[in-house]
Amino acid sequence: MDTKILENIGLTHNESIVYLTLLKIGISKTGSILKNSGLNSGKIYEILESLKNKGLVSESTINNIKYFSAASPRQILEYLDKKKQEIVEEENTIKNELKNLEKFQNVGKKESIAMTYKGFKGLKTAVEEAFSKLKKGDEILGMGITSKKDERFNEFWIKLGEERAKKGIKAKNLFSERSDFLKEYKKLKLTENRVLEGITPVTVDIFGDEIVLILNYNENGTTILIYDKNTATSFRNFFYQLWEKGEK
Repeated sequence: MDTKILENIGLTHNESIVYLTLLKIGISKTGSILKNSGLNSGKIYEILESLKNKGLVSESTINNIKYFSAASPRQILEYLDKKKQEIVEEENTIKNELKNLEKFQNVGKKESIAMTYKGFKGLKTAVEEAFSKLKKGDEILGMGITSKKDERFNEFWIKLGEERAKKGIKAKNLFSERSDFLKEYKKLKLTENRVLEGITPVTVDIFGDEIVLILNYNENGTTILIYDKNTATSFRNFFYQLWEKGEK
């Protein structure tokens, strides 16, 4: 059995080796475990103690000598069930404390801040950060919007548009070309769309009064999140100049 399988569920590399060794050799003293596993003696008791806490190894004493044995592989399922329960409990704790944590996040956001994010996950993080600051009646302005990017980005924006409409946030979008992506956007509520071809090589979104997102959908993908009221005002004014030139 590959140790990676056990490592993927939360065991360390050495814990995986020790557990598999005990499965093969049966109840054993530490000397036999070390001999068959190829590990040094430095942390064997620490490893065994961790496996005991996970319910994957048991300990017994015979004639004042400690012996160890591996739990049934089926015990791994119980270990996973316990981990899932712990994750659910941790998730509920975070949900209960989310508003308090967000208060800390807002501290110091009055000064200008620019942060760079990479890839699809980075874009999601930046957009969700900006979106969380908006409330009903706020507006998102987007320009340079194109369908010419990885489809998962388009799917993400459509889902966000649906969530935005439910939250009562309006949007105006300037697309760089007519496409199926634009057709999907036209189905969204609280959304106005126009087309102005080739207006900008990147997408720029203005979230509310003080947040700007600059999105470059190249191979690696880069998103810049800017907290600055003056920058947002400048881009907003530029947007409305272009908006008047856009075709419905």
